[in-house]
Amino acid sequence: MSSDPDRIPVPTNGRGPHPVPDPEVPAASAARGSMGGSSGGPSNMEMSVAFTPKQAAVGFGILASLLLLIVSGARRRRSGG
Repeated sequence: MSSDPDRIPVPTNGRGPHPVPDPEVPAASAARGSMGGSSGGPSNMEMSVAFTPKQAAVGFGILASLLLLIVSGARRRRSGG
């Protein structure tokens, strides 16, 4: 370990070193400027959920297959099987 008093060992939990913040740019103002939010909470951009057309198609396919399974099971029971 170095004898430099400015170095403080920080546990990283096996994920590598923590990023060092730039002393020239305050963290709060940099985050606000990039996302456009002025409050401390998450902005609308951060809270929105976007689905790609591929994800939507897969989701609808899963729902349709489940619906068909339920309907076919109900028809099988009703027909006296």
